[in-house]
Amino acid sequence: MNGRPSIPPGLTAELLLDVFDLPVSFHRCLVPITGGVTAALMLSQAIWTSEALDPEVGGWFCRSQEEWTEETGLSRWEQETARRALRTGGFLEERRAGMPAKLWFRVRPEAVGRALQAHANPVRR
Repeated sequence: MNGRPSIPPGLTAELLLDVFDLPVSFHRCLVPITGGVTAALMLSQAIWTSEALDPEVGGWFCRSQEEWTEETGLSRWEQETARRALRTGGFLEERRAGMPAKLWFRVRPEAVGRALQAHANPVRR
């Protein structure tokens, strides 16, 4: 053995670049307030998306299920569970609009801020 790891046949530099494209990252501090990694990942992506919006759209952005999967890697079922947790927590609003109807989202930054503050400074009894 020469001490170098063997590269499986057919594995090329181009394939590695395809496999290891952009990483998906999220804000770890959102896990305890959202209830899990999938909801924290979805909220992180929604916050990142919201930061690039034109102020005149009022914070609303459209994302299809396929786009969420492409951006986050979350399956349909993981998205639905995460969306439910985010709606229940008051962190994300949803509406259907247009013809054909599309799903629009809006982050509620004040709710996220309150939850982070409450988590950072729990009430002691």
